[in-house]
Amino acid sequence: MTHYSAKTLKLALFTTGAVAVAVSAALAAQPAARRVGALTADIARAGQAPALSCDKLAQQALPQARITSAVSVKAGPFTPPGAAAGTKPVDLPAHCRIAATLAPSSDSDIKMELWLPLEKWNGKFMMVGNGGWNGALPLPAMTEPLRRGYAVAGTDTGHEGGRGTFAFGHPEKLTDFAQRAVHETVVKGKALTTAFYGGQPRYSYWNGCSSGGKQGLKEVQAYPEDFDGVIAGAPANNWVRLQAQSLVANIANLPKGQSAVLGTSQFAILNKGVLAQCDARDGLKDGEVQDPRACDFKASSLVCKAGDAAGSCLTAEQAAVADKIYAPVRMASGELVYPGMPPGSEMTWGPVVSRRWDTGADTFALAANNQDWDYNTLDVSKDVLAAERSVIGTLRATSTDLSAFKARGGKIVGYHGWADPFIPTENSINYYESVVAKQGGMAQAQDFYRLFLVPAMGHCGGAYSFDWISTLEQWVEGARAPDVVLAQHLPPPGQAPATPPPGAVVFAPQFGTRTMCAYPNVARLQGGNGEQPVDWVCSAGPRGARPDHSPAKLGAPISSP
Repeated sequence: MTHYSAKTLKLALFTTGAVAVAVSAALAAQPAARRVGALTADIARAGQAPALSCDKLAQQALPQARITSAVSVKAGPFTPPGAAAGTKPVDLPAHCRIAATLAPSSDSDIKMELWLPLEKWNGKFMMVGNGGWNGALPLPAMTEPLRRGYAVAGTDTGHEGGRGTFAFGHPEKLTDFAQRAVHETVVKGKALTTAFYGGQPRYSYWNGCSSGGKQGLKEVQAYPEDFDGVIAGAPANNWVRLQAQSLVANIANLPKGQSAVLGTSQFAILNKGVLAQCDARDGLKDGEVQDPRACDFKASSLVCKAGDAAGSCLTAEQAAVADKIYAPVRMASGELVYPGMPPGSEMTWGPVVSRRWDTGADTFALAANNQDWDYNTLDVSKDVLAAERSVIGTLRATSTDLSAFKARGGKIVGYHGWADPFIPTENSINYYESVVAKQGGMAQAQDFYRLFLVPAMGHCGGAYSFDWISTLEQWVEGARAPDVVLAQHLPPPGQAPATPPPGAVVFAPQFGTRTMCAYPNVARLQGGNGEQPVDWVCSAGPRGARPDHSPAKLGAPISSP
């Protein structure tokens, strides 16, 4: 469990009026479960009722922060501000909704929200992550933890908007985005939770994907005491090199001043070619590539020949561009920059390669401190290392030393979809193997860190649905390490699953439950149609990414020091 020292809590929370709390130095000598203050000295229990009213909580005085709103919200439907038209409201339980602004530096303007159940609190705290350059409160992601009974927090990481341009001339804001906003929100969020319920959270968890996955790994590396467990999906932890790979793919398909070479129809041709070659290699022809590392597809195999039907093949230029997108990015020295797109991911490429890639452009413009930097001039052999040595290098979360988090019993559940266009999957394999090497072996790493690779899943979702929260809870709280997770197979958009025929006694579902195995194991078909857990067995799989997409040595660090 995560419990703060008296010193930390004293810095985190000061109160006024009738609920004043004095945390004395004597508390430091007491057990961790007693280091809270005069409100209560106990660890909270599940179902513990609030000790304060929501308006009383608003009176709390936080150092370098101020509470801007504290409202009791009745149970009922909730639609996040700015949600797209037609978004279905989510029913939420009654809760105390806290908003605060944090200012750990003179240029900081970090917004956070904390939602506290008024009934049936599970005694736990969760923080959810962001995506991309982040600049918004992740309110939609906060709904599910609240429905499960969590006290849940989120932050906008200190700026508004989805571009990195906020950081020009604002190094403190870049620091907030890189890591400080999350940590400050954790500390303030736990202090307020403790004051509200009169007891510390029993367990504290992180749940994030994409930039949120990066944020979770950064917490593990820099603030190992913040969380007991972390869900780190599709982490953008190798930020600089990821953006270089995205720009290389983008420039190849969208040359300066020209239209895109590949479009939706070409993506479909490529995907059809991949499936024709590799879909059935797992023993099941289901429109998915189970493990793209076993697929040696080349787009050049689809170049049009005499007699080919229109729309069934590619021009030589289109094939060359596709093969460049599939290829890993390397420096002139041969050093790996980043893995390429895996075969089977083609239908998701569009957002990265068919329009200007601002996320990458902003990254290298900030590294060069030049708002007019032209991303078409990217030189991966020079610019990547320069960016990693600049202030932008702080955006990485690639440290292999997770020993402090492991030593205090922390657990990490990582996942990544094999059809992710925004963060090609094999970076997660390369990072995981670097942790394995640092830990001294696979068994030592799996003792606290598991990675799941999901066929056909795009960026953070799609193809399958999971209950990652329960998986992490069972490991942290019940010592049940996840060798396997079960996933609900989702039908493609617009396709309804088949229904049982009349009078059927036994019916294999068209979209049922599949088995996912912890890396390096892979799921292999042993019978049935693949839509029931018994159809699959976990067996040893290959170590590492594809050879061309791996560092020169298995387990080597994935970025410069």
